[in-house]
Amino acid sequence: MKEIATIVFLLWAGSSSVFAADYLKAFPAAEEGMTRHVIILSQQANEADFRVELIIGKTVKTDAANRYFFGGQLETESIPGWGFERHVLRQLGPMAGTLMAVDPAEPRVDRFITLGGEAKLLRYNSRLPLVVYVPHDVEVHHRIWRVQPVDRFVRKLALSGEQTIVVAEGDFEARSIGSYSVRLYSTGNTQVNDDAGIFASGLIRLRSGTLEKVFLENLGLDEAPSLIVTMRSVGTGSYVSADAFKIVGNKVVLHASITEMFADADPVVALKAVLKTSRKK
Repeated sequence: MKEIATIVFLLWAGSSSVFAADYLKAFPAAEEGMTRHVIILSQQANEADFRVELIIGKTVKTDAANRYFFGGQLETESIPGWGFERHVLRQLGPMAGTLMAVDPAEPRVDRFITLGGEAKLLRYNSRLPLVVYVPHDVEVHHRIWRVQPVDRFVRKLALSGEQTIVVAEGDFEARSIGSYSVRLYSTGNTQVNDDAGIFASGLIRLRSGTLEKVFLENLGLDEAPSLIVTMRSVGTGSYVSADAFKIVGNKVVLHASITEMFADADPVVALKAVLKTSRKK
């Protein structure tokens, strides 16, 4: 039975941290084979703008190429008589991952492998301790996120042949997940105060993450440049996804797509590989 306490000082330590420590008596000690992790957050001017991401996992030896994650379910329970919440992971595992071929002679490396699934973002509350119970060999880390007032992603590109393309995140959607549109306009007979042109066609695509870049790139030897839209997931991993579109006359056509690449992956290289493989079939 162990206990680990973590105090995060972002801006200043205030009286709320003292209150949080006082309330700790409401949380039971860890059971045998478990560890209780206590995170006490510093006071913020507007805590509604903050979130806490729990990053749970452990360091294991794996190859350096594949992406791995642990199975397991982080549960949120109410403390009887208090109404406070605690977070419990009773079992971590098994470990799963991608199946890229690796050289068996390559040495295995130490990597911190996290619990799979969507990032666990919790409400920021400096008046209460954030208490997490996990098996004794499991690590608990966390990251503080702050909401920034940003506008919806909208980009416009001019194409050859008197055409314009507009890529935009869905209206009134969260930045972290939703949809985005690719709209094609003809600018041949643009009217006064008509900045885009006359709508010709478009597509709506699922968006898992925030739109990051929109650009034109040639993905084949004898093809016109494709429109590339890249997205980055929110939370642990910052995985990259990308869609490629072709403009065929007055139509927008999905050309290729790839999801959940490593954070530093090159989407153009990956999309070219996808298209090369599809041509061979």
